[in-house]
Amino acid sequence: MKVGSTILLLAGVALLGAPGLRANETLDRAQQLEDAGNFSGAGTMLAQAVRNSPSDAELLTGYAGFLESSHSSGAADAFRRAAAEWKKGNKTSEAAEAEHRAVLLDLIAGDRAAAETDLAEYQALGGKDLSLPAAGSTDGLPHETILIPGPYRSFARMAALAPDASPAEIMPALARNVLTSGYQASRGSDQLESTEYLKLVQRYLSQVKELSQLAGAEHVIKVPNCDSTQTNDLLRVLGYRMRGGCGSEVVLETVNAARAFLTTDSGFPLSDLERALQADRPFSYPYESTRADVLYTADYWMNPKERAQGNFLDALIGDPALCRFYLGLSKLDPETAGALRIAIPAVRLRGYSAVLDFFGGNFEIRQGKAVVPGGAKAASAWSELAGSSTDKGTDFFDKLMSKDDGWLAGLYDALARIHGPVQD
Repeated sequence: MKVGSTILLLAGVALLGAPGLRANETLDRAQQLEDAGNFSGAGTMLAQAVRNSPSDAELLTGYAGFLESSHSSGAADAFRRAAAEWKKGNKTSEAAEAEHRAVLLDLIAGDRAAAETDLAEYQALGGKDLSLPAAGSTDGLPHETILIPGPYRSFARMAALAPDASPAEIMPALARNVLTSGYQASRGSDQLESTEYLKLVQRYLSQVKELSQLAGAEHVIKVPNCDSTQTNDLLRVLGYRMRGGCGSEVVLETVNAARAFLTTDSGFPLSDLERALQADRPFSYPYESTRADVLYTADYWMNPKERAQGNFLDALIGDPALCRFYLGLSKLDPETAGALRIAIPAVRLRGYSAVLDFFGGNFEIRQGKAVVPGGAKAASAWSELAGSSTDKGTDFFDKLMSKDDGWLAGLYDALARIHGPVQD
């Protein structure tokens, strides 16, 4: 049974990129793979379909949207290619929309030269609602870079993150892990208590801050020789001590089991340190901090009390509600998230965290208007259901999220996942 299921799955995946399928059929099947959790399969098959039909504007647009939602670097280029093909077919409005997306993605990537080129093309297609921030401004970059103490390799091991995550992927992945694995309900109470996973991450961050202080401004942990004061300082933080005199008799033994566990579990090169001490030679270990991108600014996410108590990282892992808020807003495409952030106060938007987390991935605002399942012909029905016109995109989604405790947003999400004639 399992073999047969695997063959059918592979056959379906192969068929997805096969020549002869209409663009909407290919996009429908890719969406089915996404809904089943097979994102890599959907991406692979969409890429194959584009190779088979490189001039299909609809297919290119769908592929570009997939790349954008998965934060892939090729999204802007795919939108440019789609715009060029729409333009060849005299579909000016579709071409302008694709170039509009390319400009925004250029700004997010910090590529001003590409943004200027794409903006010129967008304006040539009739677009008038975009302009670039002044040179040197960071207004076009909706994130702030923070430093997480210690190397990313160690942090990824302790926080269960992908070893190759980009700076933009670190915080959403951490928020998801803390939300799903960091807290559990205590017995006989509605309060949440920390799990062993979260306690381990917090203890690790405490230890790594001490190691970063030892690394100093050069970001390198140095031990000049076995008898140095740096040796004792480092071993104390690591949870070890030397047994035996300096030289070949030196053996590192555990003196603090909790710290020693963190040392070995985070991948600190303890054996290299021990060999250096036995040979009475210098030990050096690069200890750069990890750069991570925070959407907008760290202050945006925290209330005054949280800002007074510590930094963004401490606030995030200490509050599952904040994790859900961050995760929910990060699931939205940049244009939609930016519009909601500007129009709706953070305190109110945070109240919709669960709705954004569950259903926000399918919210769309384009040029100020809500893009709804069913398109223009369904807009009046959605406006009536939500109590606000789809022409007022941010107000529409504000009403949508609050209606019936989020159940209307659930209906919206379900219908948005259906494509083609079935949705009609």
